[in-house]
Amino acid sequence: MPLKKTIRIASIGTPASYHKVRRYAVDVEAKTTFIDIASFYDEQAARDNLQSIGMANVMIAGIPSNGTDAVAFCEAQLAEPVPAAPVDGSDPTIGNPNRYLFADAEIVD
Repeated sequence: MPLKKTIRIASIGTPASYHKVRRYAVDVEAKTTFIDIASFYDEQAARDNLQSIGMANVMIAGIPSNGTDAVAFCEAQLAEPVPAAPVDGSDPTIGNPNRYLFADAEIVD
């Protein structure tokens, strides 16, 4: 199921509001999942099979459990809200700048 959230594709300055998980890879030992997300101008562009206008790469902590729909797992993780700032003041996006790009996105059918 795709994600809906308007973001700006920095390289071209165009908004994109519809995003689909294109590919994921699981690192079982490190317990991380790497996700490639294709962004489209809108839902109709995706439904018309137009080319995506941007791609984002996100690494998340955790892996889907056995029997879990891996794409649904990825979408749920991507849509998680940005966590409150840690007590030590560190930035949770350091080293992973796209981690919360899709925070608070709506997961749609």
